[in-house]
This record gives sequence, C-alpha cells and structure tokens, in this order.
Amino acid sequence: MDIKRVYFVMGIGILGVSFAAIFIRLSDAPSSVIAMYRMLITFILFTPFIMKKKGMDLNKIGKKSVLLAILSGFFLALHFIAWIESLKHTTIASSTVLVSLQPLFTSLLGFMIYKERMNMKQGIGMIVAITGSFVIGFGDFMSGGGNLYGDALAILGGVFAALYVIIGRGLRKTISNLDYVYMAYGSCTLVLFSVNLLWRVPILKYDASEWLIFLGLAIFSTIGGHTIFNWSLKYVEANRVSMAMLGEPIGATLLGLLILQEIPSNMQFISAGIILIGLYLFMQASFKKERNRRQEGQEL
Repeated sequence: MDIKRVYFVMGIGILGVSFAAIFIRLSDAPSSVIAMYRMLITFILFTPFIMKKKGMDLNKIGKKSVLLAILSGFFLALHFIAWIESLKHTTIASSTVLVSLQPLFTSLLGFMIYKERMNMKQGIGMIVAITGSFVIGFGDFMSGGGNLYGDALAILGGVFAALYVIIGRGLRKTISNLDYVYMAYGSCTLVLFSVNLLWRVPILKYDASEWLIFLGLAIFSTIGGHTIFNWSLKYVEANRVSMAMLGEPIGATLLGLLILQEIPSNMQFISAGIILIGLYLFMQASFKKERNRRQEGQEL
C-alpha cells in the first residue's frame, strides 16, 4: 500500500482519538455510562467479523488466555471510568497529556513482570515526563487545587491503561488481535454494566444527543481511532505509530480550544510540552533499544 495513504489514514486516527475528549465533555451522562455504551457499541460492531470467521475456538485459545483477556477488559473498564471522570474535573489539556503517561507505566510494569531493563536514555525521558506532570500538579495547586482531583484520576487512568496493555502484549503472542479485543471489549462492557447496576446509575433514560455521543465515541474514537492505529502496524513501524498517538493530547487540546473555547493556562502549555518531550525521548530510546536487540538476535 502507498505509504502516503497509510499516513493519511493515521491522520484520521489521530483526529478520531482526539475527538474522544470533546465527545465526553459534551455529554451529561455519568462516566461509567459513557464508557459502557462506548464499549458495548464497539463490541456489537465487531461481532459480524467474529461471525464471519465462524466464532472463536475457546479450546484452542485456552482457559488461561481467556481469563487473562477478561482481566485485561476489567482494567480497560477502570481506565475508562477514571479517565472519563477526570475530564469532568480538570482541563482537556491536562487530562489527555497525563493519561498519555501510560507508556511509562507500561515500562515500569514490564520491568516488574518481565524483568525488562531500562537504559539511561529511557530513564532521562521518564524523568522529564514525570517532571512535567509535577509541573501540571503544582500549577493546578497554585490556582486553587480544584483540578488536582481530575489530574490524579487521569494519571490513575494511565496506570489502568498500562495494565490493560501489558496483559494484551503477552496474549497477542498466542492469539489473534480480533479474538483478543473481542474478549477484552466484551469483558469491559460487562464490568461497566455491573458497576452501573451496583451504583444504581440509570442506563436507559438518555436523550437522542447522548446516544449520538455514545455512537460517535464508538465509531470515530474507538474504531476510527485506536483500531486504525492497530491496522497501520501492518504497514508502518511500531515506533512511528506510537509517536503518532502522541498527537492525541495536542489534537484534543486544539479541538477543545476551537469547539469549547477552553484555553489552557501558560503553565499547562509549558507542562504539557515538557511531558510530550519526555515521552518522545523515552519512546525513541525504547524503540532504538528494541531495534538493537533484534539486530543482535539476527546476528546470532
């Protein structure tokens, strides 16, 4: 496929995920309801593809993999609840940048679970990004502390996203991406449905505009966003896809400015820039390390 066409489609993906924060801000529904319908609609839309390949062979997938996929969906549900709720308590810029710290948390979990080591350049990138997060927190504290709760939720959302990713990374070595996301999304939907029942949150009485927001999140931000990034991995190196995903907080902030007239403070602009630079340095070092490891393996 023409590489220019791939990059064009990736640009659509960046726009799709960037709109997620806008859709959420426009909704008056509880965070758990927004998350539930986003995943339920996505799950339903993926069902024909599962049926086309005549379902999933659970015996072939294995009991352990099924249970891990369910656990992955559980953490995905927690990620959505925390991140979506954060957008009700802090700015779009702060929330989307702080949840983007997920690669750092994934790396830390990789060290604890898989004993994966980090080199000095990765450490520098991590320190820069974490410094930026402290700057956001300090700025929000100095402005009255009203946004600190939302900032904390966004970071927590990043931690839960990292748990979702680290489990998925292990499972993707043995099962297909479609089988994995279908089980994870199904589990996520059931967890969110259970949470809404437990919290006695209304799940049906919403007007047409809310249902359009739920549909938009599923189609544009999930399928037209994250799924595009997964698709592009077939044609583009993983480091370029990951770098493209850093466009989400930038895109979301610009859309928030244009659509909602939400103008980040100077401190938020500065801290967001610091975090994105740190993430860029960290991910560049990570991909260089992975490339060197593969080259050494080929030479052996």
